[in-house]
Order: sequence, then structure tokens, then C-alpha cells
Amino acid sequence: MSQDNSANATDTTRRKFVAGTSALVGASLLGTGAGVSTVGASEDVDTAFTNVRVREALHAWDRGYRGRADRTLALTDSGTDSRHPDLGPWSGATVSTEDGFEIDGNPFANTGGSTTSNTTKLVAWHNDFDRYGEYSGPRDSNGHGTHVASIMAGTGRASGFDGSQYQEDEPRTTLVLGDTLSYEVDAEAHSGVFASVYGELVEIAIEGPDGEEITTSSDLVGTSLEENVVAQTPTVHDDGEETYTVHVRAQEGELVSSGTVERVAVGAFVDPTDTVGDRTEDGDRSMHAGIAPDAGIVSLSGLGDPTVEMGDYAEEFAEELNVRAVNMSWGYVGGIPLGAAGGRLDDVPEAIGNLADAGILSVAAAGNDATPASGNAAPAVVREAISVVATGARDGISAYSSGGIAGIDEHDEPYMKPDVTAPGGTLNVPDIAALQGEPEDDVTETEPEDDVADAELEPVEELDEVDESDLEPKTTFDDAITGPADYEIDLAGSVLDTLGDVTLDTSLESPLAGANTEGDGNDGVRDYTGKAGTSMAAPSLAGIAGVVAEAMEFDAPEAIALDEPADADRDDVLRLKQTLLATASETALTAAPYHRAKAPRYTHGGRDQFEGYGRANVGPAIDAVIRDLTDDAVSGTVGLAVPEDERAIAGHVRVSDPGEIDAEVAFSHYSGGNESATKGDPHVDLFLYDAQNPDEQTGDPTIVDSDAGIEGDASVSTTVSPDDLEANGGERVFYVVAKLVNIPGLVNGFDCRAHLDLETAFDEAGLLVEGEREDDASAFTGGQTNRTELDVTVRHPDGEEVVVRDTIPEDWDVDEDHGDVEATTPAFGGGTHVYFGVDDPQDAYEELTHFAEAPDDIEDSDRYTFGPIAVTTDTDDDGTLTDREWTAISGTDRTVTVAAEET
Repeated sequence: MSQDNSANATDTTRRKFVAGTSALVGASLLGTGAGVSTVGASEDVDTAFTNVRVREALHAWDRGYRGRADRTLALTDSGTDSRHPDLGPWSGATVSTEDGFEIDGNPFANTGGSTTSNTTKLVAWHNDFDRYGEYSGPRDSNGHGTHVASIMAGTGRASGFDGSQYQEDEPRTTLVLGDTLSYEVDAEAHSGVFASVYGELVEIAIEGPDGEEITTSSDLVGTSLEENVVAQTPTVHDDGEETYTVHVRAQEGELVSSGTVERVAVGAFVDPTDTVGDRTEDGDRSMHAGIAPDAGIVSLSGLGDPTVEMGDYAEEFAEELNVRAVNMSWGYVGGIPLGAAGGRLDDVPEAIGNLADAGILSVAAAGNDATPASGNAAPAVVREAISVVATGARDGISAYSSGGIAGIDEHDEPYMKPDVTAPGGTLNVPDIAALQGEPEDDVTETEPEDDVADAELEPVEELDEVDESDLEPKTTFDDAITGPADYEIDLAGSVLDTLGDVTLDTSLESPLAGANTEGDGNDGVRDYTGKAGTSMAAPSLAGIAGVVAEAMEFDAPEAIALDEPADADRDDVLRLKQTLLATASETALTAAPYHRAKAPRYTHGGRDQFEGYGRANVGPAIDAVIRDLTDDAVSGTVGLAVPEDERAIAGHVRVSDPGEIDAEVAFSHYSGGNESATKGDPHVDLFLYDAQNPDEQTGDPTIVDSDAGIEGDASVSTTVSPDDLEANGGERVFYVVAKLVNIPGLVNGFDCRAHLDLETAFDEAGLLVEGEREDDASAFTGGQTNRTELDVTVRHPDGEEVVVRDTIPEDWDVDEDHGDVEATTPAFGGGTHVYFGVDDPQDAYEELTHFAEAPDDIEDSDRYTFGPIAVTTDTDDDGTLTDREWTAISGTDRTVTVAAEET
């Protein structure tokens, strides 16, 4: 099976893997076709045929979060082409910081009311720097920024499915060279045609109405992140409806003799002017939408320079443009600035700090320096930023990703990077997103230099002299965590057979080799292309940050909710960052065969040098902030058939009283076509995070308690004290996250889910009282008087009134004429009880005073104990004081010495 990193790209894609996994349960791939069916509406389109990014984003969309037009995500990049339907329309507003912060136009024009195809998408355009050219409107001479913006927040309008033309087929057949499955698709002018295929060693070709081949899947340098083979093209006719032909055929090449086809979907896209794409729940499902399709976009053309400018005016960007996060898919490679000096990088760390102070999270690509020892540089290395490493579809770290080395803070203390991983594609299997058009002459004010316009912003470098043995799995485990568990990579025999066909390709061609252009006869800018890099992983995470921030602002408990952008600050940024990191999943085991050049170590919630805290999980991140699990239980599944399966189950516990919080997760059973290949119960780790208090410098997660559930069961607990509540505004919120670590015998890509039961319980504390005593001295002579002052405060429940009691030692005489004593009774075992608040109970007392005279007989010289202070909530005047239930306050007794010799 193909490996999800560039150093071990393979000729065998998941289509072979699916064949192997199906064989495990006796299903044959080859047989009679099931026939072609149509669905009639875009909501009925099988999402398995869409881009992997869309399938991942559905975890957020199905929970009701797609971003908002009045909450924006920014990027500093080569530009953004707002002519592309996924990224437009533009509001017409421009931003300049040359002479202070100035906005020309209304950024949020046409964002109120119902969302339509005319609802503003690109909110504002900043083009003060001419590194990539100067334009009167949002344009992109390079294409990198357009691609990045599309991954982060593209609407998918250019790839919205026309349900009336959508067809599915299950031929389950073998194709030899020369064999073809052909499908006709009727498409309107100004729309598009697509095909999506699951199979092995096949390619797609699309012909126009005149029979001329317009595009093939190979033009996209691979597939949709190594899942389904995808090809699409804008229609090339000018008016009305014409018929296009899709051909599915065996890959050409002298070593390829046949291919297999399992499932096929073909059809047409709707005219972008007639759809909102995936911006709304009732829009048309799209092939290539971004993670946050309804979020507004603020585009700044340039790299370091506009980032510094944005930092200088961070508060204005937050207040006027509602920026929640900014993506930076650029940085140093091996310590050398990218491109033509890479812009101004020296001031970037300070700028990112200023952005954080204004409530704007910075998301940065970790870099593509390829060697295992390489680390992050600015902007990814900055502690407030999230540094993102790229993975393939099976969560394996792409070999080109940087990782390992971090930075030194102002106290000369080291801190670690990267932070998290997200899909970014591989060299042979890139991430498909929007393709820019050529800027028009009438909007071009200054042309970019040729080398800048054509440069890849974050090039994926070739790995020179890579030995195949260097690419073997290196996953290791900490015995202190795993104990006696057998953590060899011990896969089921049938799984090994499936993985045994892997071959490595270390040639590592450029991700743009053979990339598609706009296409012959392209009517407008609405095509897509493939790119790979941590540049593509960062906007995936930025999009996730956008939808999680939406959930945190509008639906999270007040104690962890984000302020609106205009009022947000560093605390909001760090809480958002912690949420993303705390709900990420370690992949040392689930993606073990796909980690080659960089194999992460299982750290049980710690930071690994190659994947940080693990693979970002948009669904669990949202659940952590919106799902209240206090004294509740939830059943859910975690599994290996990603991206459809979740990798974790999450929620939160919130309490406003002191007490004990307990949480436990229990494995119930497996399900799925490959469950019989499992070799034991799943390893599920359970974490309790302090949702209110991430690391105050970095935003790293604060783990309160954790348990490694090596056999599927785990439990955690914590105690909430009155002081804890007081220090956190009267409420405590904790994230509870159960994460899949391993299903023995299987890895990602197999059809197996573990069913888990997650339950929490809160045991509220009873009466909690604090008390202090102050005596005149610790040593007394006979007949000397001790003046005692008592302070008593009820901490829980609030407002609970009590009567207070203190105990005077035997042989001491109580002075009932002075002080605050309201009653006395003999104490059991000797001595005297003195009472306060009998007539007027309170929940707090200060400086209650009583006096007692020490014994003066020489034989009474001894050590005597006063107290402890005790309280009762039985404040009725019925019954005697001694019959009431008293609670002693620990630590409020005092032992004194009496030398009974009068002076």
C-alpha cells in the first residue's frame, strides 16, 4: 500500500488496500456491475466520492459549524484570486497600513440576511507590498495563496454537485489496457464535469462535446489525498447544455497490464452563480470546499512584511475585520529565507505576539526541509503560533515535513515544536484546491518579478541518498507508560499481506510536475489543482480553528467562551490553541506503517518531536467545548476508517461547587468489516484537561489527570476546592477526552470501530468550613488569662449559617462576663464548650473572643489543648446544644503549656 509521505510514495494506492481489506471478510472485488443509478439532489450525493477534506470537514458541518461571514480568517501569502467562485465575491474593500490603518469600502457589505451566491466571501484585500505584484483587486500571480485560502475557507461553489446529473455505478470489474468504462454527462455552460473513482491502477479522462480530451486524473498529479481518484474540468462550451464523456481506463504504462474498478461517480457541477456551495446546510454539496466554507477571508499579499504590518495594527484587524486566526504557509527552510529573501522575518515573532495580544491566533506551516533532524523556524517556531506538520490520508507524517527543533524563550528556556498535524498531501498525492487565473491587464498595477511569480512558496525538497532502510518504522514506546503491554508492531497476517505490496519511490518529483492549468476553453476562473506541503496542512488547521472558535464563542460555557474578536485577547488565543492541541490524537500505532522517515513516539499526551500532540480532530475539538458531560454518559465510536471515523470522544465537565470529579471510559465491542482481524482490546487513553488554564506562555494543554487504558478501560479524577473555584471566577471547566491509541492487529484504513462508553460523575462536597485561632501565648503561668480570637468562614455551601463552638481545656476557668461567649456546656471527657452565634447564626465570623484563666495549682502544671473549633448547621433553638451534630475544623486546635507557679 502506498505510504502517506513523499519519501515512500508508492505505486499502490489505497484502492489496493481496500481490495485487501475487503478480502479479509470474503468479499470479491470482481463481479457483475450493479448498474448506474441517479440521486436527483446534491444532498443525496455519497460523500465518499468527495475530496478527503470535505469528508473531514463534515465532522464540523454535521455539528452545525461552517464558519461565519462576519468572522474572518486571514492569510499572508502570494495573494487570493477572488474571481474563483470558491473565494468570491469580494466586498470591494481594501486595507492599507502605509499611513496608519485605513479601510476603503465596507468589508462586510452584503453579509447580512440569507446567504446567496452574492454574499461576500473575501472581506478585505491588503496589497501594500509589490513582492507578488500590485493589483487593484484581489489577484494572485503565483497561485499558492489562492490554493491555501481555498483549503482554509473555500465555499466549493465551483464544484457544487448537480444532483439531477449525478450518477453512481458499481462495476466491480477488471480493465486491461484498451478497456474503458464510459459515461455520458450532460452539463450546462459555465459549470463543470467531474468523475470520482475507487479502484486500483486506473485513471480518468474527460472529453468535451467535440470529443477532444480536456483533462485526466494524472493532470492533477494523483488523487484526492490517496483515497478516490478525482478528475474535474470546467465546461468548455459557451451556451446551453452539451454532452461530455467520462472514460475510466487502466493506467497507461508498459508495466501496467490491468486495473480494477469498484465504484464510480460521474456528473456535472452547477453554475457557481446558482449555488452557495457548502456555505450553508441546505446548499449544494461540493467536491472541493474548504474546512470553514462560510468564514470570511482577509487576504494580505506578501509574507513577512504584511505579517509585521498586521502585528503593528493587530487590534484594528481584530476590531474592524473580526479576524479570529491568520494562516502563514511560509517560513525558513534550513535557516534560509524562502524565495527572494522571504520578506521581513526578523520582526515576525514580535508581530505574532502582538496578534495574540489582540486575540488573533497564528497558524504556521512547520516547513518542508525533509530531514528528520530539521525543525521549525519563524513563523512556526514562535511559541504563540501553532506549528503544523503535514500528513497523508492515513495520518502518516509526510516525509518532507520539518520537525524536531524548536526555540529558546526570553528566559533562555527551550520549548518544543511542532504542535499538531493535519492533511497536507504527499508528492504523488497532493491536496486539490482552487487554481488561480492570470491577472488581467486592467487590474495589474505592478508586475511581480518572474522568479517570484513562478516560485513555489514552500518547496518540497528532494531527499538525496535516501536508503530504504532509513524509511522503516521507528515507533518506540515508554515502558513507564505502557508497562508490560506488548507494543511490537504486530499486525494481523492478512493485514501484513495487504501491506506487503508496498514499494518505495524516492525520486520525489515536484508537486507541480504536470499540474493542470486553467484548461482549454475554460470559461472564467473556476478550476482546481493539486499541491502538497505543510503549506497545505496549515490552512487545514486554520479552517479547523475557525469552526472551533465559532463553537467556543457562541455555544461554550461562559468560563471558556471566546470573546467576540473586537474584545478578544491573549487568553482567548491560548484557550483556543489548547482546545485544538488537547483533542489531537497520537498516531504512533494507528498510522505505524505510514510513518517512515519520521516515526513519532507514543508519549501519552505529551509532545512528540515529529507530530507534536498528534493529528488534529475537528469533531472532538467542537464536542469538547459544546458537549456538557457533567454527571452524564455518552456512547460513541472511534475507528480506523478515517476520515469518516472519529479518532476521539470528547466533552466537558463544568462545576460551580467544590467536590470530586470522576470520569471513566469503558470498551464495549468492535464493529466493522475487519473486526475479526483484531488481536485484543483497544488501547484508549483518557485525559482530563484544565479547559480554563492552558500554559500561560505557549497555550500547551494542562493535563489534570490521565490514564493509559491499555485494555480499553481508563479512569481519571480531580478534586475541586473552594480556593480553586474562587481563583477561576466561581466555575471550573475540564475537558474529558478519550483517544484511540491502538487497535491491536489493525491500522488506519481498515474497517474497524471500537465502541466506547464515556461517563462522568460529580460528588459535591458537604459542609466546608475554614477557621483560625489566635491565642495570647503558647506558655502560661498559673492563674494567667488567655485571650483567644476565632475566625470562622463557611466556604460551602454559600450562605450556610452555622453556630460556632470552641473547647476550653479542663481546669481552665471560662470568663463568661467578658468576650463574645453566648453559652457554655460541659465538654465530654472534661473541659468546657463555649458557643457563639446561638441567637444570630452567621456564615462568617471575625474575631470571636473568649477568655480563660489557667489553673494555678502546682500539680496542674501540664500541657493543655484548646479546640478544635467546631460548627453546626443545626441553628434552630430546639433541643440542647450538645445534642446537635458538630463538624470539627481541622487544624484549629492549639496546645499550650502551663507552669502553675504564680509570679
